[in-house]
Amino acid sequence: MSKILAFKLPEQLSLESYAYFTAQVTEERRARLARFFHKEDAYRSLFGEILVRYILCSQLGQRNGNIQFEENAFGKPGVSGLPDFEYNVSHSGDWVLMIWGMNEGSLGVDIEQIRPIDIQIAERFFSVEEREALQAKSAGERQDFFYDLWTLKESYIKAIGTGLSRPLDSFTVQQREDGNFGLITEAESMYLQTYTIAPDYKAAACSSCCTLPETATFIKLSELYRSLY
Repeated sequence: MSKILAFKLPEQLSLESYAYFTAQVTEERRARLARFFHKEDAYRSLFGEILVRYILCSQLGQRNGNIQFEENAFGKPGVSGLPDFEYNVSHSGDWVLMIWGMNEGSLGVDIEQIRPIDIQIAERFFSVEEREALQAKSAGERQDFFYDLWTLKESYIKAIGTGLSRPLDSFTVQQREDGNFGLITEAESMYLQTYTIAPDYKAAACSSCCTLPETATFIKLSELYRSLY
């Protein structure tokens, strides 16, 4: 079964810790980190890659210095030499999420910090059925439901790996009577699930071939230190 990791970003890293972790990632990542103005943006980008390296080293026996990344034509990442290893990363606010699996089909994950929004954005990105379901909710429920739909749709787009060449309003996520979610306009079987990571956040995952874990596994900074070799 696939697994989901959740990592809460530290409020502040020491210079020594930041230097240690940046030394573990690709040159391209280090160049990208140097361009960020806010440290929070740099932390999100840095630990997105560190989580992947943590799994490759601690679970799959890879040497950190030998890990090489690749992308498909739409920019979905993969790991060279490990065609059966599927993963996806998302970050927002204080959190970084990663979903991964071996021989688990296509996987996608998304997390969003809940902020006040103009619900009219649904007119641009949601299907007719989703907009109707959103309008049917009470005023107090709409924001939460909007973020449920948004993260589920993003996780599906990330799972199929086509980027935004697949418009978000071209498929429909529906809430079933049992409260769970599914796709109603897709021929293939796709599994969807929402997750509670922290207050004021919404998270969701998508898998093409198997059920998803019930909960995420929370990772501490100390665990990341010990895993990279």
